[in-house]
Amino acid sequence: MLKKIKFFLKKIIFIIFYRDKKIFYRDCYNSLNFGHLIFWNLVRPGRLLTRIRYKRFLFPKKIKKDDINIYIDTKSLSKNEIIEIAAKKLKKYGTVVLNEYFNEETLSKFENEYKNYFNMLSYQPSNLTSSTATLPLSKTLADLWFDEIITSIIEKYIKRLPVARNYPNLQSITPKHSVIEEDYFKNKTDFSCVWHVDHSTLIQPAIYFTNVDEKSSHMQVILGSHTYPNVTNAGYLSNKYVRKKNLTIGKCVGKRGSVQIHCGNVYHRFKAVQNSTRTWIKFTFCSGNNVQLDSQQIGGMLKNDFNLSSLDDRSRTIISSLFPLPLDKGYEVKKEVFEPTKFKGI
Repeated sequence: MLKKIKFFLKKIIFIIFYRDKKIFYRDCYNSLNFGHLIFWNLVRPGRLLTRIRYKRFLFPKKIKKDDINIYIDTKSLSKNEIIEIAAKKLKKYGTVVLNEYFNEETLSKFENEYKNYFNMLSYQPSNLTSSTATLPLSKTLADLWFDEIITSIIEKYIKRLPVARNYPNLQSITPKHSVIEEDYFKNKTDFSCVWHVDHSTLIQPAIYFTNVDEKSSHMQVILGSHTYPNVTNAGYLSNKYVRKKNLTIGKCVGKRGSVQIHCGNVYHRFKAVQNSTRTWIKFTFCSGNNVQLDSQQIGGMLKNDFNLSSLDDRSRTIISSLFPLPLDKGYEVKKEVFEPTKFKGI
């Protein structure tokens, strides 16, 4: 009975709020309308409360059409300048691209060490993402994962040391077709070519191992949309909504070695271009919740006997969410939750 009531209430809400079927259709019933957002945040306040708790809440700001400067040429800047400028761009736009941040020597070293994993990837045209197994941890991988400048940019933006959320692998996409919104709804692809947001405290850097330009497959972002109290309850934003509201789109592109960073609250999508390969590694961080701890992946990452104590204190703290720190008194289990043992006389 309760399910039926909820179903009919939802129907009534959608009829009242989303009458324009030219922009609201299928699973695309989301919007940046303040009336809609206030309603959903009152009905389902969980995402809003999480953002406030972790200081990820910002005041709404619409970006003008001619204001799309999300790129940084890092070669001419000092370490502190990169961190300062990138953090400001993240706060303003919801994304930033560090052009050619990693040099060819660094990329080649990584590719050589993980050659077998790159060989696992399929570069044949397909509308499915090709992914490798979890990468075994090494100093070469750690140097990318916990790069001081990148993690400092994230730290400055989220106002705390980032928490590693998931275990890294390599991914590649060579779309068989230039995928459109309709293909996603017909389950023809496993990558998100619809406008969506990620979980509320996620922040994700991705390193390009291929050149990415506007004519090739790339990620697009609705600039400034991370400042709104976005919800997921009403689904996605439709392409027609984005065009009608004249929202400003930023294109995450750059040469091999570039790094794109995006906030989980910004609306974004994958723009798939036929026969255009994009290969990358992404590292997902968060502010402290929704960590994807997995004992099997821990085993995969440590299969080459990497010594976690060889990491510097900063990196070991960041990764402690995925590889818990050893404690003198150990842990205790409370209702399926692991907590540090508090009492001495155990």
